[in-house]
Amino acid sequence: MNDKFMLKNAKEIFQTASNIYLRRYDLSNEWSKLSNYIENHQKVIGRGPFMYDLIEDLLDDLKDFIKIKVLESLYQKDSEWFFNTGQYIFYNLSQWINHGNFESSYTFNDFKEIWWTKFLELGNKNFKETVAYPGKILLELTNNCNLNCIMCGIGKSGYNPDRNMSTDLLNSLSENVLNHAELIRLNGLGESTILPNFLEYLAILSNLNPQLEIVTNLTVSNPKIWDNLLEMNTNFLISCDSSTSHLFESIRRGASFSSFKKNLRYIGNNLSNPLQGQIIFTLMECNIHEIAKVVDLAAEMGLGGVIVNVVKSDSPQSGWMHQRIDDIMDMFHKAHDLAISYNIALKLPDHLGNNPVNRSIANPSCHLYCNNPWEEVYIRYNGDLTACNMLNPYIYGNCQYNSFEDVWNGINAELFRTFVNTNFRHYYCKECYYLV
Repeated sequence: MNDKFMLKNAKEIFQTASNIYLRRYDLSNEWSKLSNYIENHQKVIGRGPFMYDLIEDLLDDLKDFIKIKVLESLYQKDSEWFFNTGQYIFYNLSQWINHGNFESSYTFNDFKEIWWTKFLELGNKNFKETVAYPGKILLELTNNCNLNCIMCGIGKSGYNPDRNMSTDLLNSLSENVLNHAELIRLNGLGESTILPNFLEYLAILSNLNPQLEIVTNLTVSNPKIWDNLLEMNTNFLISCDSSTSHLFESIRRGASFSSFKKNLRYIGNNLSNPLQGQIIFTLMECNIHEIAKVVDLAAEMGLGGVIVNVVKSDSPQSGWMHQRIDDIMDMFHKAHDLAISYNIALKLPDHLGNNPVNRSIANPSCHLYCNNPWEEVYIRYNGDLTACNMLNPYIYGNCQYNSFEDVWNGINAELFRTFVNTNFRHYYCKECYYLV
């Protein structure tokens, strides 16, 4: 039986991909474009489009010699290839183009020609010879949260157990992948500690060698959780954007500052090393004046560090960050001096939008050069492998349908690595605040 995916009905292929493999992603824009394409194709040709109709049109603006070779390659692919690999190639490419903003001297056609040329080159490569296991693996145990923070909003949609990583998947990763890492971080678009069986997840992880780390809002009132994490010598990265109750609770909607502070003090009092407890402070317009105060809070609670992240929604040229740059820089210097007096490790970004921060007080970030795609991976609750700690939405593939090694060393991962340190870097990577 012929199972060439190019001969499949385009609408049916899209519906299968969106309902099963990509169901957690917003494909409304893609569906709208496909619906218009199907309608126009029906009027002109008299039938619904097959995948070869759609893809030949998608490739129409490529140079002929590249287009012909790409089509020759795609006509050899079966449906299994498409669902394991190809659908992510097309999804990633569409997102990159729809959200991209290349420098004026570069065009989308330039990007697409390099993309498909690299696709052809990688088609002849033995991927298992490429990249070593990542030293850092980030696990999103859940895509649920008990808070509805103003800069995230994951918690606004309520709790859905379908958005939790299965213990079967975690066991599989523990047996085959996780022990290759040096550090495992519980992190993602969700709060791990709200899982009803979180201690069961910890029991699985407790048998592993890598250092355990958790990013947490520290609001759950369950001492057993904190005791278990402390017994496992866990590093705590604690989200906190204000030292005062009113502002804290207005940012982290649904949180109790008094409960948070109680947990914070408990963690600080029981760490084996102060640097195993650090605050992650997300800089926004509403909390500029809080930077130094959060350093005070860290010192008061016995924590060893503060990491300043920056919300990604501002315009570098005209937004609040640009308008308040002098105030922010002043607060950075005050926080830096205060941290030195407390012997607290303060990590400040080396830029704010287009404005550089004095290197004497700042930490280097990845906004100009990034090595993370070779050193870490973020595994979503459903098994999707994505690029990094900063929650980049680019998808390498899914380790429930393929082996981790095949996805980590696969064509989607290699395509991302190809562009990450070029003028065509992924739109989400621009103005990156990942601190090294």
